[in-house]
Amino acid sequence: MMFQLVCDPSGVVVETSLKELLPSVINWGNKLDHILRVLLSLILSSTQRCPPLSGVEGSVESHLRVLGERERWNVEVLLRLLAELLPFVQQNAMETCPFSSVSMSKGTVFPSSLLELYAGGHAEWPAFEWMHADCFPDLIQLACLLPQKEDNLRNRITKFLLAVSEQFGDSYLTHIMLPVFLVAVGDNANLTFFSSTIHSRIKGLKPRTALAERLATLGVLPLLLAGVLGAPSKQEQLADYLRKLLVEGPVKDNRSVKRTDEIVNAVRFLCTFEEHHGIVFNILWEMVVSLNTDMKIDAANLLKVIVQYMDAKLASTHVLPALVTLGSDQNLKVKYASIDAFGAVAQHLKNEMIVEKIRVQMDAFLEDGSHEATTAVIRALVVAVPHTTDRLRDYIPYLIS
Repeated sequence: MMFQLVCDPSGVVVETSLKELLPSVINWGNKLDHILRVLLSLILSSTQRCPPLSGVEGSVESHLRVLGERERWNVEVLLRLLAELLPFVQQNAMETCPFSSVSMSKGTVFPSSLLELYAGGHAEWPAFEWMHADCFPDLIQLACLLPQKEDNLRNRITKFLLAVSEQFGDSYLTHIMLPVFLVAVGDNANLTFFSSTIHSRIKGLKPRTALAERLATLGVLPLLLAGVLGAPSKQEQLADYLRKLLVEGPVKDNRSVKRTDEIVNAVRFLCTFEEHHGIVFNILWEMVVSLNTDMKIDAANLLKVIVQYMDAKLASTHVLPALVTLGSDQNLKVKYASIDAFGAVAQHLKNEMIVEKIRVQMDAFLEDGSHEATTAVIRALVVAVPHTTDRLRDYIPYLIS
Protein backbone atom coordinates (compact mmCIF):
# COMPACT_ATOMS: atom_id res chain seq x y z
CA MET A 1 0.00 0.00 0.00
CA MET A 2 2.85 2.40 0.78
CA PHE A 3 4.25 2.08 -2.75
CA GLN A 4 0.80 2.71 -4.22
CA LEU A 5 0.50 5.92 -2.21
CA VAL A 6 4.03 7.02 -3.12
CA CYS A 7 3.20 6.59 -6.82
CA ASP A 8 -0.15 8.36 -6.55
CA PRO A 9 -0.77 10.94 -9.31
CA SER A 10 -1.44 13.56 -6.64
CA GLY A 11 1.65 15.44 -5.53
CA VAL A 12 0.12 16.08 -2.11
CA VAL A 13 -0.35 12.36 -1.51
CA VAL A 14 3.23 11.69 -2.60
CA GLU A 15 4.68 14.35 -0.29
CA THR A 16 2.67 13.13 2.69
CA SER A 17 3.65 9.52 2.02
CA LEU A 18 7.34 10.36 1.81
CA LYS A 19 7.45 12.61 4.86
CA GLU A 20 4.93 10.95 7.19
CA LEU A 21 4.16 7.38 6.16
CA LEU A 22 7.62 6.18 5.16
CA PRO A 23 9.39 6.74 8.52
CA SER A 24 6.47 5.16 10.36
CA VAL A 25 6.52 2.03 8.20
CA ILE A 26 10.27 1.60 8.65
CA ASN A 27 10.20 2.14 12.40
CA TRP A 28 7.07 0.07 12.95
CA GLY A 29 7.85 -3.04 10.99
CA ASN A 30 11.64 -3.06 10.70
CA LYS A 31 11.09 -3.75 7.00
CA LEU A 32 13.90 -1.68 5.50
CA ASP A 33 15.50 -4.60 3.66
CA HIS A 34 12.18 -5.59 2.12
CA ILE A 35 11.34 -2.00 1.17
CA LEU A 36 14.71 -1.54 -0.53
CA ARG A 37 14.40 -4.79 -2.45
CA VAL A 38 10.89 -4.00 -3.69
CA LEU A 39 11.82 -0.40 -4.46
CA LEU A 40 14.68 -1.29 -6.81
CA SER A 41 12.52 -3.90 -8.49
CA LEU A 42 9.73 -1.37 -9.07
CA ILE A 43 12.10 1.26 -10.45
CA LEU A 44 13.49 -1.15 -13.03
CA SER A 45 10.21 -2.84 -13.94
CA SER A 46 8.45 0.52 -14.42
CA THR A 47 11.04 1.35 -17.07
CA GLN A 48 11.57 -2.07 -18.62
CA ARG A 49 7.90 -2.55 -19.46
CA CYS A 50 7.90 0.59 -21.62
CA PRO A 51 8.25 0.07 -25.40
CA PRO A 52 11.70 0.34 -27.01
CA LEU A 53 12.75 3.48 -28.82
CA SER A 54 13.34 1.41 -31.96
CA GLY A 55 12.31 -1.98 -33.25
CA VAL A 56 15.64 -2.56 -34.98
CA GLU A 57 17.10 -5.50 -33.10
CA GLY A 58 20.68 -5.04 -31.97
CA SER A 59 20.62 -1.25 -32.17
CA VAL A 60 21.27 1.05 -29.23
CA GLU A 61 17.77 2.47 -29.62
CA SER A 62 16.21 -0.97 -29.20
CA HIS A 63 17.60 -1.04 -25.65
CA LEU A 64 16.30 2.41 -24.72
CA ARG A 65 12.75 2.85 -23.48
CA VAL A 66 10.04 5.37 -24.35
CA LEU A 67 8.53 6.32 -21.01
CA GLY A 68 4.94 7.45 -20.86
CA GLU A 69 3.90 10.19 -18.47
CA ARG A 70 2.67 7.71 -15.88
CA GLU A 71 5.82 5.58 -15.99
CA ARG A 72 8.04 8.66 -15.85
CA TRP A 73 6.13 9.92 -12.81
CA ASN A 74 6.42 6.54 -11.10
CA VAL A 75 10.17 6.28 -11.66
CA GLU A 76 10.73 9.84 -10.51
CA VAL A 77 8.82 9.46 -7.24
CA LEU A 78 10.43 6.08 -6.60
CA LEU A 79 13.86 7.68 -7.03
CA ARG A 80 12.74 10.35 -4.57
CA LEU A 81 11.75 7.57 -2.19
CA LEU A 82 15.20 6.03 -2.61
CA ALA A 83 16.77 9.36 -1.65
CA GLU A 84 14.52 9.63 1.40
CA LEU A 85 15.66 6.17 2.50
CA LEU A 86 19.35 7.04 2.35
CA PRO A 87 19.69 8.11 6.02
CA PHE A 88 17.99 4.87 7.09
CA VAL A 89 20.37 2.86 4.90
CA GLN A 90 23.36 4.60 6.44
CA GLN A 91 22.04 4.09 9.96
CA ASN A 92 21.33 0.42 9.31
CA ALA A 93 24.85 -0.09 8.00
CA MET A 94 26.37 1.57 11.06
CA GLU A 95 24.21 -0.39 13.49
CA THR A 96 25.13 -3.71 11.89
CA CYS A 97 28.85 -2.99 11.54
CA PRO A 98 30.64 -6.24 12.48
CA PHE A 99 33.93 -4.54 13.33
CA SER A 100 33.83 -3.48 16.97
CA SER A 101 37.33 -2.00 16.79
CA VAL A 102 35.97 0.94 14.80
CA SER A 103 33.64 3.25 16.68
CA MET A 104 30.58 4.31 14.70
CA SER A 105 28.38 7.17 15.80
CA LYS A 106 25.21 8.50 14.22
CA GLY A 107 25.89 10.69 11.22
CA THR A 108 29.50 9.58 10.83
CA VAL A 109 31.11 8.65 7.53
CA PHE A 110 32.83 5.38 6.71
CA PRO A 111 36.61 5.86 7.17
CA SER A 112 39.22 4.10 5.04
CA SER A 113 40.31 2.04 8.06
CA LEU A 114 36.82 0.53 8.19
CA LEU A 115 36.83 -0.12 4.45
CA GLU A 116 40.12 -1.99 4.84
CA LEU A 117 38.55 -4.26 7.46
CA TYR A 118 35.55 -4.82 5.19
CA ALA A 119 37.84 -5.69 2.28
CA GLY A 120 39.54 -8.33 4.42
CA GLY A 121 36.41 -10.44 4.11
CA HIS A 122 36.52 -11.66 7.70
CA ALA A 123 32.89 -10.79 8.37
CA GLU A 124 29.73 -10.34 6.33
CA TRP A 125 28.18 -6.89 6.22
CA PRO A 126 25.15 -7.05 3.91
CA ALA A 127 23.59 -3.77 5.09
CA PHE A 128 26.73 -1.90 4.02
CA GLU A 129 27.23 -3.94 0.87
CA TRP A 130 23.70 -3.30 -0.39
CA MET A 131 24.58 0.13 -1.75
CA HIS A 132 27.41 -0.88 -4.08
CA ALA A 133 26.42 -4.50 -4.70
CA ASP A 134 22.70 -3.99 -5.37
CA CYS A 135 21.69 -0.34 -5.58
CA PHE A 136 24.43 1.02 -7.84
CA PRO A 137 24.19 -1.86 -10.36
CA ASP A 138 20.42 -1.41 -10.60
CA LEU A 139 20.77 2.35 -11.09
CA ILE A 140 23.38 1.67 -13.77
CA GLN A 141 20.95 -0.69 -15.47
CA LEU A 142 18.24 1.96 -15.26
CA ALA A 143 20.53 4.62 -16.74
CA CYS A 144 21.21 2.37 -19.73
CA LEU A 145 17.47 2.27 -20.46
CA LEU A 146 16.96 6.04 -20.51
CA PRO A 147 17.08 7.97 -23.80
CA GLN A 148 18.81 11.34 -23.94
CA LYS A 149 15.66 13.38 -23.32
CA GLU A 150 15.15 11.87 -19.84
CA ASP A 151 17.46 14.39 -18.19
CA ASN A 152 15.08 14.86 -15.24
CA LEU A 153 15.38 11.21 -14.24
CA ARG A 154 19.12 11.26 -14.87
CA ASN A 155 19.28 14.33 -12.66
CA ARG A 156 17.45 12.46 -9.88
CA ILE A 157 19.95 9.62 -10.03
CA THR A 158 22.86 12.08 -10.04
CA LYS A 159 21.59 13.90 -6.97
CA PHE A 160 21.14 10.59 -5.18
CA LEU A 161 24.75 9.63 -5.95
CA LEU A 162 26.00 12.99 -4.70
CA ALA A 163 23.98 12.49 -1.51
CA VAL A 164 25.53 9.05 -1.04
CA SER A 165 29.05 10.46 -1.33
CA GLU A 166 28.17 13.19 1.16
CA GLN A 167 26.65 10.84 3.73
CA PHE A 168 29.03 7.91 3.32
CA GLY A 169 32.14 10.06 3.09
CA ASP A 170 35.07 10.71 0.80
CA SER A 171 36.74 7.36 1.49
CA TYR A 172 33.63 5.53 0.32
CA LEU A 173 33.41 7.80 -2.72
CA THR A 174 37.05 7.21 -3.65
CA HIS A 175 37.44 3.52 -2.89
CA ILE A 176 33.93 2.15 -3.53
CA MET A 177 31.71 4.44 -5.63
CA LEU A 178 34.29 5.57 -8.15
CA PRO A 179 35.58 2.06 -8.96
CA VAL A 180 32.03 0.78 -9.50
CA PHE A 181 31.23 3.46 -12.06
CA LEU A 182 34.65 3.33 -13.71
CA VAL A 183 34.18 -0.39 -14.30
CA ALA A 184 30.65 0.23 -15.58
CA VAL A 185 31.90 2.62 -18.30
CA GLY A 186 34.61 0.16 -19.33
CA ASP A 187 37.62 1.64 -17.54
CA ASN A 188 40.02 -0.13 -15.23
CA ALA A 189 39.56 0.37 -11.50
CA ASN A 190 41.18 -0.63 -8.23
CA LEU A 191 38.97 -3.06 -6.29
CA THR A 192 41.30 -3.33 -3.29
CA PHE A 193 38.67 -2.03 -0.89
CA PHE A 194 35.96 -4.47 -1.98
CA SER A 195 35.25 -7.73 -0.26
CA SER A 196 36.54 -10.54 -2.46
CA THR A 197 33.09 -12.14 -2.34
CA ILE A 198 31.65 -9.45 -4.63
CA HIS A 199 34.62 -8.86 -6.95
CA SER A 200 33.01 -10.90 -9.70
CA ARG A 201 29.74 -8.95 -9.40
CA ILE A 202 31.52 -5.63 -9.74
CA LYS A 203 33.66 -6.85 -12.64
CA GLY A 204 30.45 -8.09 -14.26
CA LEU A 205 29.37 -4.47 -14.72
CA LYS A 206 32.05 -3.96 -17.37
CA PRO A 207 30.60 -3.73 -20.90
CA ARG A 208 31.75 -6.69 -23.01
CA THR A 209 30.46 -5.80 -26.48
CA ALA A 210 30.58 -2.74 -28.72
CA LEU A 211 26.85 -2.24 -28.16
CA ALA A 212 27.27 -2.47 -24.39
CA GLU A 213 30.11 0.06 -24.57
CA ARG A 214 27.90 2.53 -26.41
CA LEU A 215 25.08 2.05 -23.91
CA ALA A 216 27.55 2.61 -21.08
CA THR A 217 28.80 5.82 -22.68
CA LEU A 218 25.24 6.98 -23.24
CA GLY A 219 23.84 5.97 -19.86
CA VAL A 220 26.59 5.57 -17.28
CA LEU A 221 29.17 8.16 -18.32
CA PRO A 222 26.88 11.12 -17.49
CA LEU A 223 26.42 9.68 -13.98
CA LEU A 224 30.15 9.13 -13.55
CA LEU A 225 30.91 12.71 -14.56
CA ALA A 226 28.12 14.52 -12.69
CA GLY A 227 27.22 12.15 -9.85
CA VAL A 228 30.58 10.68 -8.85
CA LEU A 229 33.40 12.88 -10.14
CA GLY A 230 31.00 15.79 -9.75
CA ALA A 231 31.37 15.64 -5.96
CA PRO A 232 33.10 18.73 -4.49
CA SER A 233 36.16 16.73 -3.42
CA LYS A 234 36.71 15.32 -6.92
CA GLN A 235 37.03 18.50 -8.99
CA GLU A 236 40.66 17.90 -9.91
CA GLN A 237 39.95 14.30 -10.86
CA LEU A 238 36.93 15.43 -12.89
CA ALA A 239 39.16 17.79 -14.87
CA ASP A 240 41.69 15.02 -15.49
CA TYR A 241 39.00 12.62 -16.63
CA LEU A 242 37.43 15.18 -18.97
CA ARG A 243 40.85 15.90 -20.43
CA LYS A 244 41.34 12.18 -21.03
CA LEU A 245 37.96 11.98 -22.78
CA LEU A 246 38.07 15.14 -24.85
CA VAL A 247 41.73 15.97 -25.41
CA GLU A 248 43.83 12.84 -25.05
CA GLY A 249 41.21 10.37 -26.31
CA PRO A 250 40.75 11.77 -29.84
CA VAL A 251 44.54 11.85 -30.31
CA LYS A 252 45.08 8.24 -29.19
CA ASP A 253 41.90 6.54 -30.38
CA ASN A 254 40.30 6.12 -33.75
CA ARG A 255 36.97 7.04 -32.20
CA SER A 256 33.72 6.62 -34.11
CA VAL A 257 31.47 9.60 -34.76
CA LYS A 258 28.66 8.00 -32.76
CA ARG A 259 30.86 7.45 -29.70
CA THR A 260 32.08 11.04 -29.94
CA ASP A 261 28.47 12.24 -30.03
CA GLU A 262 27.69 10.17 -26.94
CA ILE A 263 30.67 11.62 -25.08
CA VAL A 264 29.58 15.13 -26.09
CA ASN A 265 26.12 14.33 -24.74
CA ALA A 266 27.60 13.19 -21.41
CA VAL A 267 29.50 16.46 -21.09
CA ARG A 268 26.33 18.32 -22.05
CA PHE A 269 24.57 16.69 -19.11
CA LEU A 270 27.45 17.64 -16.82
CA CYS A 271 26.89 21.25 -17.88
CA THR A 272 23.34 21.16 -16.54
CA PHE A 273 25.15 21.63 -13.21
CA GLU A 274 26.41 25.20 -13.19
CA GLU A 275 29.26 24.52 -10.76
CA HIS A 276 31.12 22.54 -13.44
CA HIS A 277 31.09 25.19 -16.18
CA GLY A 278 34.55 26.49 -15.30
CA ILE A 279 36.19 23.08 -15.58
CA VAL A 280 34.45 22.34 -18.88
CA PHE A 281 35.50 25.64 -20.44
CA ASN A 282 39.12 25.15 -19.40
CA ILE A 283 39.15 21.84 -21.26
CA LEU A 284 37.22 23.34 -24.17
CA TRP A 285 39.81 26.02 -24.69
CA GLU A 286 42.51 23.36 -24.93
CA MET A 287 40.44 21.79 -27.70
CA VAL A 288 39.88 25.10 -29.49
CA VAL A 289 43.61 25.92 -29.71
CA SER A 290 44.61 22.35 -30.54
CA LEU A 291 46.26 21.48 -33.83
CA ASN A 292 43.95 18.48 -34.14
CA THR A 293 41.12 19.22 -36.59
CA ASP A 294 38.76 16.60 -35.18
CA MET A 295 39.22 18.00 -31.70
CA LYS A 296 38.32 21.49 -32.90
CA ILE A 297 35.18 20.15 -34.55
CA ASP A 298 34.32 18.35 -31.31
CA ALA A 299 34.78 21.65 -29.47
CA ALA A 300 32.34 23.39 -31.82
CA ASN A 301 29.81 20.59 -31.43
CA LEU A 302 30.16 20.71 -27.67
CA LEU A 303 29.70 24.48 -27.58
CA LYS A 304 26.60 24.06 -29.71
CA VAL A 305 24.88 21.78 -27.19
CA ILE A 306 25.99 23.41 -23.93
CA VAL A 307 25.16 27.03 -24.76
CA GLN A 308 21.56 26.41 -23.66
CA TYR A 309 22.83 26.15 -20.07
CA MET A 310 24.82 29.41 -20.21
CA ASP A 311 23.78 32.94 -19.34
CA ALA A 312 24.65 36.00 -21.42
CA LYS A 313 27.76 36.81 -19.38
CA LEU A 314 29.26 33.35 -19.79
CA ALA A 315 28.36 33.33 -23.47
CA SER A 316 30.11 36.67 -24.01
CA THR A 317 33.25 35.81 -22.05
CA HIS A 318 33.71 32.16 -22.99
CA VAL A 319 31.44 30.82 -25.73
CA LEU A 320 31.75 33.59 -28.32
CA PRO A 321 35.56 33.98 -28.07
CA ALA A 322 35.94 30.23 -28.55
CA LEU A 323 33.60 30.24 -31.55
CA VAL A 324 35.28 33.27 -33.12
CA THR A 325 38.60 31.44 -32.85
CA LEU A 326 37.12 28.33 -34.47
CA GLY A 327 35.37 30.44 -37.10
CA SER A 328 38.69 31.89 -38.22
CA ASP A 329 40.25 28.46 -38.66
CA GLN A 330 41.61 27.69 -42.11
CA ASN A 331 40.00 24.26 -42.15
CA LEU A 332 36.55 24.53 -43.71
CA LYS A 333 35.10 21.68 -41.63
CA VAL A 334 36.05 23.50 -38.44
CA LYS A 335 34.68 26.78 -39.78
CA TYR A 336 31.33 25.27 -40.80
CA ALA A 337 31.01 23.48 -37.45
CA SER A 338 31.43 26.85 -35.72
CA ILE A 339 28.67 28.36 -37.89
CA ASP A 340 26.18 25.80 -36.56
CA ALA A 341 27.28 26.63 -33.02
CA PHE A 342 26.79 30.36 -33.62
CA GLY A 343 23.24 29.50 -34.69
CA ALA A 344 22.69 27.71 -31.38
CA VAL A 345 23.89 30.80 -29.50
CA ALA A 346 21.43 32.94 -31.46
CA GLN A 347 18.67 30.46 -30.70
CA HIS A 348 19.16 30.43 -26.94
CA LEU A 349 20.31 33.97 -26.11
CA LYS A 350 18.43 37.16 -26.99
CA ASN A 351 20.98 39.62 -25.65
CA GLU A 352 21.34 42.42 -28.22
CA MET A 353 25.10 42.71 -27.80
CA ILE A 354 25.55 38.99 -28.38
CA VAL A 355 23.23 39.02 -31.38
CA GLU A 356 25.19 41.89 -32.91
CA LYS A 357 28.46 39.96 -32.49
CA ILE A 358 26.86 36.97 -34.18
CA ARG A 359 25.66 39.12 -37.08
CA VAL A 360 29.14 40.57 -37.56
CA GLN A 361 30.62 37.08 -37.52
CA MET A 362 28.06 35.85 -40.04
CA ASP A 363 29.01 38.74 -42.32
CA ALA A 364 32.60 37.57 -42.09
CA PHE A 365 31.58 34.05 -43.09
CA LEU A 366 29.61 35.40 -46.05
CA GLU A 367 32.62 37.36 -47.27
CA ASP A 368 34.10 33.96 -47.98
CA GLY A 369 31.84 34.02 -51.02
CA SER A 370 31.38 30.27 -51.17
CA HIS A 371 28.01 28.64 -51.65
CA GLU A 372 28.77 26.25 -48.76
CA ALA A 373 29.40 29.10 -46.31
CA THR A 374 26.22 30.92 -47.34
CA THR A 375 24.17 27.74 -47.01
CA ALA A 376 25.67 27.01 -43.58
CA VAL A 377 24.89 30.53 -42.34
CA ILE A 378 21.29 30.41 -43.57
CA ARG A 379 20.76 26.94 -42.11
CA ALA A 380 22.14 28.00 -38.74
CA LEU A 381 20.09 31.18 -38.50
CA VAL A 382 16.82 29.71 -39.79
CA VAL A 383 16.84 27.36 -36.82
CA ALA A 384 17.17 30.38 -34.53
CA VAL A 385 14.41 32.46 -36.15
CA PRO A 386 11.52 31.52 -33.81
CA HIS A 387 13.62 32.28 -30.74
CA THR A 388 15.96 35.14 -31.62
CA THR A 389 15.63 38.94 -31.66
CA ASP A 390 13.91 41.00 -34.36
CA ARG A 391 17.26 42.38 -35.42
CA LEU A 392 18.65 39.00 -36.35
CA ARG A 393 15.30 37.91 -37.77
CA ASP A 394 15.38 40.87 -40.15
CA TYR A 395 18.92 39.93 -41.13
CA ILE A 396 17.88 36.63 -42.72
CA PRO A 397 15.93 38.06 -45.71
CA TYR A 398 19.04 40.11 -46.46
CA LEU A 399 21.02 36.86 -46.73
CA ILE A 400 18.57 35.30 -49.14
CA SER A 401 18.16 38.36 -51.36
